[in-house]
Amino acid sequence: MSTFPPNFLFSLRIEAKSVPAGRAKLTPEFLSERYELPVLGKYPPPQTGEAAAGRPDFHFRFGWRADGLFLTAILRGKKRPVAVTPQRLETSDSLSFMLDTRDVRVIHRATKFCHRLLFTPIGPKDASSGATPGAVWLPIHRAKAHPNPVDVTRFETAYAAKKDGWSLSVFIPGDTLTGYDPEEHNRIGVSFVLFDNEFGWLTQQLPDYFPVTEDPSLWAAVDLVE
Repeated sequence: MSTFPPNFLFSLRIEAKSVPAGRAKLTPEFLSERYELPVLGKYPPPQTGEAAAGRPDFHFRFGWRADGLFLTAILRGKKRPVAVTPQRLETSDSLSFMLDTRDVRVIHRATKFCHRLLFTPIGPKDASSGATPGAVWLPIHRAKAHPNPVDVTRFETAYAAKKDGWSLSVFIPGDTLTGYDPEEHNRIGVSFVLFDNEFGWLTQQLPDYFPVTEDPSLWAAVDLVE
């Protein structure tokens, strides 16, 4: 039997809804279910029997506005505490978010319009208190060019710890992203990878042995719709 992932056989194209102007202050579950994007890749794959009962419940929501992007991530079903190690952020509990502001689908190496941002439910300095989430920009491996410096200190974040997980919302100002212009370019490339110390990898579409963090052709095409 072939183990080739069937999700590789198609390109994902989805719609992202606009967020009304003047919404209330950012909250940990800022975006509602109407902003939900599909989560097709869960690795290791679901097991049968008792193992299946321990599967995570992960929700990724994405919205946009002329002045920036909104993300909401919700993870439930955890039994272990959140673990963040400053020296190993990529293998800490984290959400990697990849964005191509021009959705150039025919290339395999990132351009200056491609961004990789990593969010941790708790910042390394706050690992004991769990008070504040962290955000960092990461260079994309083998990129032809990198975007302008991303000022993550301007991001807005809201985090809540739960008995069995966490929720996190982020607002990314559009002027911190090279090439973000939804009026001129209303289709972008988007992908995400959740790494959890208990559940492993959860991805938008493909398992982690595909170069999903560096190959823009593997990212979903997202139409920004009103």
